Amino acid sequence: MARRSVAVVGAGALLASSLSSQSFAVPRAADVTKAQAAQVHVGTSEASQVASSQLGFATVASAAVAAAGLAATRRGSRVAASRADTSRVVCAAGNSGKKRCLVMGGTRFIGCYLVAKLREQGHDVVVCNRGKTNGGKPEPLPGVSDADYQQMLSGVSVLVADRKDPAQLKAALAGAGKFDIVFDNNVRKLAEVQPLVEGVQSTGGCEQFILMSSAGVYGPTDVLPLSEENPGDPNSRHKEKLQCEQYLDSQGMNWTSIRPVYIYGPLNYNPVERYFFDRVTRGRPVCIPYDGKYITQLGHCEDLADFMIKCIGNPAVKGQVYNISSEEYVTFDGMAKLCAQAAGMAEPKIVHYDPKSVEVPDGFPKAFPFRGMHFFASIEKAKRDVPDWMPKFSMLEGLRSSYQQDYLARGFDKQQPDFRTDELILSKSMSAA
Repeated sequence: MARRSVAVVGAGALLASSLSSQSFAVPRAADVTKAQAAQVHVGTSEASQVASSQLGFATVASAAVAAAGLAATRRGSRVAASRADTSRVVCAAGNSGKKRCLVMGGTRFIGCYLVAKLREQGHDVVVCNRGKTNGGKPEPLPGVSDADYQQMLSGVSVLVADRKDPAQLKAALAGAGKFDIVFDNNVRKLAEVQPLVEGVQSTGGCEQFILMSSAGVYGPTDVLPLSEENPGDPNSRHKEKLQCEQYLDSQGMNWTSIRPVYIYGPLNYNPVERYFFDRVTRGRPVCIPYDGKYITQLGHCEDLADFMIKCIGNPAVKGQVYNISSEEYVTFDGMAKLCAQAAGMAEPKIVHYDPKSVEVPDGFPKAFPFRGMHFFASIEKAKRDVPDWMPKFSMLEGLRSSYQQDYLARGFDKQQPDFRTDELILSKSMSAA
């Protein structure tokens, strides 16, 4: 059955077309739940809307949708867990299928899903962090009982070290024994990955090193979606992640780099979907920059963790980089409408504005969670090299899980968000009207 789509959906091979003739169509709100993922409508009226944004694109991808995938469902059972003994470190796996995995970070969001999935497969896990959040242990996933959580933690150890202190990190790793698989989830700089690699090599190296990078490494392009062949941007704030990839290669590591676009889902500490939920649940207008037609892409945290797990032991991923996200694309306006639908709210009022006309004072919240540009990537290479992986969550299903299992469950609906930046934007809009 084809997936439902909101705003823009697409994947697979995309044909470049001129902005002056064709562009992605953006369904009306009333059509949000009617659009089939196997359908893309192209027309000149939508092209003129996008062209009016003055996006500066010579070409934009036009059409073909990949529709594969079953409706997202949570795994029927999570292996679970028991309290981690932070005073011991589990032994190496040896030659069995069971691996001894090092997860850098591991206390929040993606790390929590990754650790749970590793334990689900029977691997032993050591999380390395400063031990300041939850005693260094992963947060429990939404819906997991305390008994199951404690059972999961029975195969998790905490190695306390601050990766920003290279000597401390190397000493901790040297005393922790050999690891089979290393997942570096929170590296930002080359100077952070070097002592990690040195520490791992001091105990005999590892079978695989999986690095969390970002699709933000790519430079500007006129042809979308982004592919792994796109060159890196030397001015990107993520540019050092490219250097990390080069360093791993220079060290002869069996490395893989993962480049997500935007990540969302329960436990997200970045206010991505929460930005929209805060407004649609309170009946406030949603302030969206430009004309709301920029196209972006989000991937669910469980789908990302699932891909990471499926890289283990796969020779095809050696020395490769992979874009990871969903198969759907969505406009800024479509994201607001989709979040309202996920929350069971009425279609929101959307206020468009020119971000250059609003100066946000220091200490005020960020005006909008997405960068002002088309930003979406092909995941075809990931599906080809890891054939038993594909995204399970549609955008609507994923946002419903975020709303029910995170936004409501953690009481964000009862908090008072800081809308000072919104008020600035709205006052500008009213004075300009």
